Amino acid sequence: MIFDSLILAAVADELARTLAGGKVERVAQPSPLELVLTLYARGAKHHLLLSADPQEARVHLTAIRRDNPAQPPPFCMLLRKYLVGAWLEDIARPRGFGERVLHLEFRAHDGAHYTLVAETMGKHSNVILVNAAGTILGALKHITREVNRIREIRPGLPYVPPPRQRGKRDPFGHFDPDALPPPAHGREAEWLMATFTGVSPLLAEEAKLRARPPLTAEALWYGLNEILITIRLGEYAPRLWSDDAGLALGAYPIPLLSVPARNQHPRDSISLALDNASASLERRDAFARAHDALRAALHKARRAREREREEVQKGLANADRADEYQQSGELLLADPHPAGRTEATLPDYYAPPNPDGTLPTRAITLDPTQDGRANAERYFKKARKARDSRESLQRRQQDLAAEIAALAQAEQEASAATSAEQLAAVRESVASSLGRPQQGLEKEEDKRERQAPAFGGHKIRTFRSPDGWEILVGENATANDYLTTRVGAPSDIWLHVRAATSAHGLIRAQGRPAAVSPAAIQQAAELVAARSEVKHSSLIPVDYTLKKYVRKPRKSAPGAVTYQNEKTVYVAGIGQ
Repeated sequence: MIFDSLILAAVADELARTLAGGKVERVAQPSPLELVLTLYARGAKHHLLLSADPQEARVHLTAIRRDNPAQPPPFCMLLRKYLVGAWLEDIARPRGFGERVLHLEFRAHDGAHYTLVAETMGKHSNVILVNAAGTILGALKHITREVNRIREIRPGLPYVPPPRQRGKRDPFGHFDPDALPPPAHGREAEWLMATFTGVSPLLAEEAKLRARPPLTAEALWYGLNEILITIRLGEYAPRLWSDDAGLALGAYPIPLLSVPARNQHPRDSISLALDNASASLERRDAFARAHDALRAALHKARRAREREREEVQKGLANADRADEYQQSGELLLADPHPAGRTEATLPDYYAPPNPDGTLPTRAITLDPTQDGRANAERYFKKARKARDSRESLQRRQQDLAAEIAALAQAEQEASAATSAEQLAAVRESVASSLGRPQQGLEKEEDKRERQAPAFGGHKIRTFRSPDGWEILVGENATANDYLTTRVGAPSDIWLHVRAATSAHGLIRAQGRPAAVSPAAIQQAAELVAARSEVKHSSLIPVDYTLKKYVRKPRKSAPGAVTYQNEKTVYVAGIGQ
């Protein structure tokens, strides 16, 4: 999502009008690269989002509820120490237009001053807390000398602003068109970005459309300043813009000439526009990840079955040689040779005679460590095995053909899916069809085991990912407790919605947790999230870790656990 200098200027103007003089009541860090500050200002609570995500770096007010981890990260604890109870005295862009840096100036209850610096610069984005002496107290991302030899960001070091864009001019400064090379025809937008600070591709295109032909350097500068006058006047008209299908693509503080008017939707504030756009993009990103993971898992499962079918076909070809093996064994019984030979050439009594009346010969490969009788028995065994395997191989060949067809159909349905519900339906359908015992192959002991109460009678549901991983999900607190404490192996993957009541999930890793596919983890996360108190949230964080890192405190309630070494996957909520 675009967050350029013009958007930052609009956000800074809005924050100055809305938050200046407000008091910090709460600090949260819902994800590793996001902060949310809750401030009370002008008789209302406001939630300020600061993101240092490389693709989604931004600062704006937000109304989206975000779930927080059970244990606050260190930087969050640091901000709570210094900023909770502090007053926001000023919002500034000290480096002017073109540098995407915002300073939030705070005064603590003891009179100390702190600056929270938001650097929204793509992959170099960061949020840094600096004291009045200019010393770094902490940051969302610590940058060591090994990463950047010029600009380290670590506690205890002086804060050094990011370097300015070299060779570019301030669009608000003195303009001399004769001192600049003329723009090349068709490359006017590139000329604007290369000449002036803070000009994004979208802003450059908008300036070009506002310039009057011929598109000289002076005309392009006037086109750019027609937009930038908005900053001087503070007359923003925020827009959420979308594609023809109505899917949000971004937000901007002014009406756009490069986007059809029907695809622009007015919003009351730039924060609201950014909030709407980011929520839509996050849902679509989560859907895209789930979509790609499911398609990859289905493709992998189908290719595995196609390879198995090739092996079955080889097995059937070998089964067709049962008579040949039997005959070779019988011929060897008539040739009691000692061990040590690798081949025997014997008269073939089973083949038609040659035209001259002689018998043809048959070359039979031997095991040199065995004598003639033992080699004969070896061929008899191969003949029995080939005959016995033919029927089961034929059944398996039919089953594989049906499974391959089902997976191919599921791939088509997954490719055409446009919602999380459709993906879930494909996943459930495939898991159901591939998880049932194949008709006619269920053993008697399997039937008896199936008839016995599973999991000691606890309500634990079983699912299977398209690539074959078994997923177990508890339906209530006692089932969660039994699943986690009695069923799970140390190397199994355990899942739970972060900081909310939810089902416990378990992926049976069979001692190979590293081999469990991302698609299986995504499916398990969706199953757990759908059985949580936050199942209708727009984006739900689900933690997963190895079962060996999950502990049940003594005398705790059923289903209550603690865990560590977790990773997090995000899934869309029901109805999102």
